[in-house]
Amino acid sequence: MPAYQLYVYEEQEKREALEQKICEQVDACTEVNGVIRNRVKKFLIEEGVTDISEMNAALRVRYEGYLERNETVYVPITCLRGFDKIFIHRMKEELKTLAGQRKYTTEYRDQWLCLTHYPEVEVAESFLMSKGGMELVWNFTLECPRKLKMQIFTVLKEVIHTYKGWTRKEKLLALQRLYQFCVEEQVSDIETMTMEEEQRFEQELSEHFCRKKKSMGVAVIRMSRKILFLQAPEINWNANVWFLERFHFSKERMNPSKPIELVSFKEVTNLENQKILQKYMRYLFGITDLCISTIRIKMLELRTFLVHFNGEKSPIYEVEAEKIQRYLESIQKQDTREKTANGRIFMILQFYNFLTVKGYLKKIPFRHEYYLQKEVHIHHDRSVPERIYTEILSKLAEFPEHLRLMFLHLWCTGIRGSEVCTLTGDGYEEKDGDYWLKVYQVKMKTYKRIPIPEALYKLVQVYKKKYQIGPEEYLFQNQTGGAFRYGTFRYQMLKYCEKYQIANGEYIFKSHDYRHNLATLYYDSGISIQAVRDYLGHEYEEMTRQYVDYMPKKLEQASEAYFQEETHSFATELMKGEFHG
Repeated sequence: MPAYQLYVYEEQEKREALEQKICEQVDACTEVNGVIRNRVKKFLIEEGVTDISEMNAALRVRYEGYLERNETVYVPITCLRGFDKIFIHRMKEELKTLAGQRKYTTEYRDQWLCLTHYPEVEVAESFLMSKGGMELVWNFTLECPRKLKMQIFTVLKEVIHTYKGWTRKEKLLALQRLYQFCVEEQVSDIETMTMEEEQRFEQELSEHFCRKKKSMGVAVIRMSRKILFLQAPEINWNANVWFLERFHFSKERMNPSKPIELVSFKEVTNLENQKILQKYMRYLFGITDLCISTIRIKMLELRTFLVHFNGEKSPIYEVEAEKIQRYLESIQKQDTREKTANGRIFMILQFYNFLTVKGYLKKIPFRHEYYLQKEVHIHHDRSVPERIYTEILSKLAEFPEHLRLMFLHLWCTGIRGSEVCTLTGDGYEEKDGDYWLKVYQVKMKTYKRIPIPEALYKLVQVYKKKYQIGPEEYLFQNQTGGAFRYGTFRYQMLKYCEKYQIANGEYIFKSHDYRHNLATLYYDSGISIQAVRDYLGHEYEEMTRQYVDYMPKKLEQASEAYFQEETHSFATELMKGEFHG
């Protein structure tokens, strides 16, 4: 036989052997329909694949195009699912070997990724029943910064492990659109996306998912920011949004019933001002021991201040003094209490003190004393009328069990609503026939012990036993076992007060009003203002006086008793006045 014919014959034998090998490997996946297996075999042979271990996401993309060109294929998604099942079958076999375990890892790679080929079999199989499959294929070979692709990959992994079903699909589709948007708009870092870029993306996403709310765009960006911020090896101080979970603040600085999830700097569009605000917040978080809620108030005020100067090209420490002074004058003119306005000015002053210490300024460009207003204390009676709380008590049995007990704590003890939400199982004590409650005051960063009625103590013991609440567990818990959210507590009380027509449905529940109730009751009963102060846990009597309502009534009663005596008649007093006049 001539050499050329021998070569052709040998090549044909090799080709037939490879084709036979591919057929045997594909046919080993018996859970796939024979017709679909044959179509996969034909495609793999035409592509020159020598072993099904060469199957990957890029090849799957080509197979999808192959199916679209083949007019005899009426259900391409079924054929794609067959391709994926064959891949998973082979992956399971390879994972039994050390080489296979090294091959199938969840590390990022600049290549196509199909979620039905995900290197964890259980995850890959969970995507096999995806309808449409739009969320399955991800192209990490695009021309864009590698940092962006790694960020998308990080968020992608978190989503597929955290969510299931339609929720997962919806988030993956939104994430795909975010990836596409960032590539097209040349966004290199999700954590430093500007407000303008976010708004454009939100608009685009709302148009793409016309049946969905515009909030989808906000949700996917926020989710991505949070995942990236929390999972980064080191804190990214340059991120536009900081998620406070990352900082692990001491419990003394946090109020678990009113958790603050994040602080945002993206509203400040002057990048130098944004950087300065981030430095100031880093100082407040790390150097001071202020409560996080207090820091957030300062941050929001300063952010409003800096946003006012977004149009300035110069950073805040170079803005003309006249412009700063006009802003301070505007605070004076606003319809706010004098104390509130003065507080805002002091927050700005503290910020400028920081700028001075850090060397941004040599001196503060304004005299804050010029803008302070005389504080006029106006006392507002906030006590709940007896007819209101009596009506609530009469209908309390209709309320959910946890709301009943929470309300009784407010009514009996006058503690703050947030303190009710953070009570723990070990906070109750019986000693020598008296009953005590230990309360942690986040605002004061200290514990206090107050007496409570025996009935309340016994109700709590029954509640603890019924729900098996441990000593260090919260008495009232949210769905994850954490402290009951104050916002949820207030919302539910408002809902049930309206449902059961408290004061004909017009009563607006405010937990702090019951604190006024108890302070007023104690003071009217002859307890000294100092004792009331200690009970409420205030530092100064001036604060306690703001909680004691009906003080004018007490003075009026004393005056009436005085003038009931004959020697203290009004006429006698007038005559005394004339005499001394």
